[in-house]
Amino acid sequence: MSQDKQLTPPTANISMWLLLLDIIGMALVVFAGYEIYLINEKNSGVLAEHFTWPHYPWVIMGLGVLLMIPFHKQVFSLFRKVKQYQKELAKKNRPDF
Repeated sequence: MSQDKQLTPPTANISMWLLLLDIIGMALVVFAGYEIYLINEKNSGVLAEHFTWPHYPWVIMGLGVLLMIPFHKQVFSLFRKVKQYQKELAKKNRPDF
């Protein structure tokens, strides 16, 4: 058995580019939500005079969500690695009877 092998914790190598895309995506989602609010409450939005199609804020919101996906995939992948490391560490430190 290889009970004495050294376990190394996973490293957090989060890409700054993906973080930047995530921030831009969040800004787009917030802007689209504000635009939807303006259209519904005041019948005019920031971009309403430039677009004739009434559902354009939903496209902006969808684009924002798409920009956020790669960063969140990276974070969830790191989370899975940490959980696997904790599981292996608990298995290694289990007492033998």
